[in-house]
Formats: sequence, C-alpha cells, structure tokens
Amino acid sequence: MPYRQETNIVGSNEIIFLRVIISILGAVFLYIGIPWIHKQSLRLLLKRKTRKFKCFALTFDDGMSFHNGPGAKLTTAVLDILAQYNVKATFFLVGRHITGREEVVTRIKADGHEIGVHGYEHLNYWKVSPFRALSDIKRGSEVVNEILRTSRVAYPFRPPYGKLNLLCLLYLWICRVPIVYWTFDLGDTWPADKRDSQRIVAMAKECDGAVVLAHDFDRIDESANQMVLESVSGILAQADKRAMPLLTVSQLLKGHKQ
Repeated sequence: MPYRQETNIVGSNEIIFLRVIISILGAVFLYIGIPWIHKQSLRLLLKRKTRKFKCFALTFDDGMSFHNGPGAKLTTAVLDILAQYNVKATFFLVGRHITGREEVVTRIKADGHEIGVHGYEHLNYWKVSPFRALSDIKRGSEVVNEILRTSRVAYPFRPPYGKLNLLCLLYLWICRVPIVYWTFDLGDTWPADKRDSQRIVAMAKECDGAVVLAHDFDRIDESANQMVLESVSGILAQADKRAMPLLTVSQLLKGHKQ
C-alpha cells in the first residue's frame, strides 16, 4: 500500500509539472506568438497592396540604438534624391536620437514626407518588461510632437527589430496606430560582403511593388552610406522608367494611388 501511495505522488507531481510547462508555453504564445502572427498577416497585406497598385513605398528607419540618426549627412542626401524625383517617403524616427537634429526632422516634414515613430530607445520589446516597452512607444511619439509642435498620437509605428509584445500590440490597436512592417530589406545593415546595390536595381526592374526598408543614419563605413544612396537612386530610376508610383505608407494603407 505505501508503494502505491508513493507512485500516486510521483504521478501527481508529473501532472503538475506538465501543467506548469503548458501554462508557460501558452503565456509565451500569447505574449509573443500572437504579435508574430499579426506581423505576418500585415506583411502579407502590404505585399498584396503594393502588387495591386504596382507601387513602391520607401521607408527609412533611424537605425540601431548605438547609432545616431537621423543622419545629418545621409538623411539630407536621401532627401535631395527624393526631391529630384519629386516623390515622398516615410521616415521612422527614434525619439532619443532626434534631439539636436531638429532641423533635419523639420526638413523631412517641410518636404512633404511622412513621419513615423520607431520608439524612443530602439528597444527589443521581447527582451524588456512590457511596461518599459509601452513607455518607449509613448515617449517616442511625445518627442516627435515636441519638435513638430503638434499633439498627434497616431503616427505610423514601426516596431524596433520588427518585434512587438501583446501589451504593446493591444495598446496600438486601441489607439488606432498603424503598425508598419516591410516586404523588402535593402540590406544596408548587412555585412559589407552582402551589401549589393545591383541586387536592389534588379529587384526594382522585376518586382510588381514593395515596401522597402532602408536606414538613413550616418555610419563610419562610407561604403554603407553610398550603398543606400545608390540603391535609392536605382529604385527611383526604375520606378520612373516603369511609371510606378511612390507612396507613403499611409497612402498605401488607405489605398490612395498617385
């Protein structure tokens, strides 16, 4: 009889352990899995829309947390190229980087480009507490408002590293903030041997449209800056040759064709 009791105790412990594991896995799926699934659905939507309108949407991210951007040099050069072709793009700004670069931000706005938010510190929202991630989103919008002297809260938002957690996703939903990903990576943050502007031109020649991810922060490696400029020029030249419109992300999401 004691042997049976011991067996029952062991069996109960195994069941409790399995329940704990299942609960943890369920929590992880809710916290990370649902936002990941949502991301894939949004990227699919962007692919469908760019193909439907046969257009490009150029988007520029402010870069990693250890970089300073928008770049006083590279962003200005990008803006000059966009002005030459008379097209508009979307710039996602990291809040803490734009202090001291107000003139660059105001020029982006004055040139008619769309401004989006990329958080305040460029945090990975899977690796910090949900409340710190939520604060990062809010603070990023607040800093942009301070510089532009507006009170807007629904700037298009691009999650840093392309990652959201469930709390942030719900917050953005409630506030009706457009969440914007990309369908094609320019590759300007890849290792030097994998950066290839010719690949970008080939893509622009063949594809029916894309939301292009590029980064406009200044880098020590001048070849990376040059690759961005060559790639942007190549995309714009091919779009012009093929009579493909260039849309901001809001125009694309709303279904407005130039």
